[in-house]
Amino acid sequence: MLVSNEMMLSLRLKRGKLNVTKKESARQTGISPKTFQEILDGKRIEVQKRTFDKLNDWLLSED
Repeated sequence: MLVSNEMMLSLRLKRGKLNVTKKESARQTGISPKTFQEILDGKRIEVQKRTFDKLNDWLLSED
């Protein structure tokens, strides 16, 4: 599955809103810190469905 630019922006905005590190954001989503970093940097736009679902669930959760 592809991570859109809008999803990358949403991930960055939520991380900023929660004021958490990339490592903590990765922990909260349940994906590896390296993968999370690559997604935020736009180096990885194709991810497995389960990774996409975890990111989407985190974005939709009310923290």
